[in-house]
Amino acid sequence: MDHPVTDEQLLAGFLEGRQEMFEKLVHRYEQPLYAFICRMTGSQAYAEDIFQDTFVRVFRYADSYSSRSSFKTWLYTIAANVCRTNITKTRRHVSQQDPREEERQNGGPGVSDRLEAKETGERIARAVATLPPEQREVFILKAYEDMSYPEIARALNRPVGTVKSQMRYALQKLRGSLQALMEQD
Repeated sequence: MDHPVTDEQLLAGFLEGRQEMFEKLVHRYEQPLYAFICRMTGSQAYAEDIFQDTFVRVFRYADSYSSRSSFKTWLYTIAANVCRTNITKTRRHVSQQDPREEERQNGGPGVSDRLEAKETGERIARAVATLPPEQREVFILKAYEDMSYPEIARALNRPVGTVKSQMRYALQKLRGSLQALMEQD
């Protein structure tokens, strides 16, 4: 029986000099990590840059990976940190833009339309975008990336209790936001 190669085995192979192992890691996480970054930033343009920057850091710091956490947790920690840095820089230089403005600039559907095909999904994506960054990170990692609370805590360097609390507050705010959106229609 052929067992799939783990992320940790791919990283170890890369550290031994096998470049194709790194490419396999990038390919394995291309879709889920890109979707995570899109949800975090709300921008396809930023997501592409952040995705690349995340894997540049993985490449550069691969030898510092510790098996105390899974590769996935380590990768999402890096991506979340790059997202936070990018969001902070963007807020300093550019005022918040209407999400529909990005759609007009890109000449097509925005991130939420691409990632969420149904109207309900779009409402949820808009509501998630309004969450404070700390709550949004926890919600996205739990709901979309299916990470456990301990994995999220390690990825975001927060206590598990804090992560659970932020998830509870996120769900409360989402309920309120979604009720308000439903009432507008």
